[in-house]
Amino acid sequence: MIDIFKKGQKTALIAGFSTVFFAIAKAIVGFISGSIVLLADALHSAADSFSTFFAWVGLKIAKKEPTEKFPYGFYKVENITALIISGLILFAGFEIIKESIGKIFVVGELNIPFIAIGVAVLDAVVMFFIGTYEMKVGKQINSQSLTADGKESRMHLFSSSLVLIGLLAALFKIMYLEGIMGILISLFIFKIGIESGKDSILALIDVSPSKEIEEKIKKVLGNISGVRGFENLKLRKAGPFVFGEVRVKLGRSVSINRAKEISDNIEKEIKKKVKSVDSLMVGVAPEAVEGRKLCIPVEKEQGLDSKISDYFGRAKKFIFIEFKKSEVKNFYFKDNPFSEQKVRAGLEASKFVLKEKIDSIITKEMGPISLYALRDNVVDVYQGIDGSVEELLEKFLKGKLKLLGEPTKEK
Repeated sequence: MIDIFKKGQKTALIAGFSTVFFAIAKAIVGFISGSIVLLADALHSAADSFSTFFAWVGLKIAKKEPTEKFPYGFYKVENITALIISGLILFAGFEIIKESIGKIFVVGELNIPFIAIGVAVLDAVVMFFIGTYEMKVGKQINSQSLTADGKESRMHLFSSSLVLIGLLAALFKIMYLEGIMGILISLFIFKIGIESGKDSILALIDVSPSKEIEEKIKKVLGNISGVRGFENLKLRKAGPFVFGEVRVKLGRSVSINRAKEISDNIEKEIKKKVKSVDSLMVGVAPEAVEGRKLCIPVEKEQGLDSKISDYFGRAKKFIFIEFKKSEVKNFYFKDNPFSEQKVRAGLEASKFVLKEKIDSIITKEMGPISLYALRDNVVDVYQGIDGSVEELLEKFLKGKLKLLGEPTKEK
């Protein structure tokens, strides 16, 4: 995490020194040449240099470790600095538009025109590439202030084009153009400032980061074996990181220790798949969701009249039943490809039925390897003595079947 902030700080310093250099160069040449657009762009660059400085300070403070007084860290300092940057950008736009309006009906004298034009072109090219690099690093480390500053730096390609038009207008004594170009520059600056300010304010009031991040987390939760459902997913952004909480639903047989282990694994898996997530608090609820899927080993395929098999691992077939509340929505059979396997048939059969994303099994017997493999994947195992699938399903739905706490045989 600290390396992320260091990379951001280094990028901000490179951009900052480059911006300061061109701000000074444009101010000197603009003053000597008498160009209002070059002076306005120098002011624009000066505001940029302050922006970059604040981005660097924000990243430096944000990387500090959490303290007792600030247990969630200092990440939001980065959002505050991004907001300050937006204010400076808007201020620069206001100053430029004010000067440009006064220049509309004045034809100015332009001294050292070719030096002025050269500085404008060089500024445009260099700052465009620096801005592109800032945005690239900003996206990599998810830094709002660095991305905002990169957008502003890239804008020099456009604003310097307007400066160039203004310089040529002054060179050939064309009225209006220099002032109009200055106004256009300021309008473009206002757009960037307002967008960056909006993003900063939304982050400070804990707006959900983005639908894309939310969908990624939902996808990871949906693919974790044993999680029967989830609710109350809440996300917020602080600096370049995302924090959140979610409540997942597990089976009734899950112990407190196992629930804690599952919640830790969920957080670890989400942080692995969604790099911007710093912390996700996972609450565990040992309860079933409305939609469930049950598996029962059987010997013959006779619909819901099929009889439960005496075995699990060596059963000829499995019936899979999907139901919502107490209503059967669908059921289907699958042959057990491991019924004739001499060793570890139960383990292989367990892996086979887990692929069907079941959450419960009813079986007459089960060995330790199969039982622990299924329980590790948060599948509830119930013991059914005799009867048809329909009879066992009725007992299951009424809560009359006993959870299998221990294996029924040693092997």
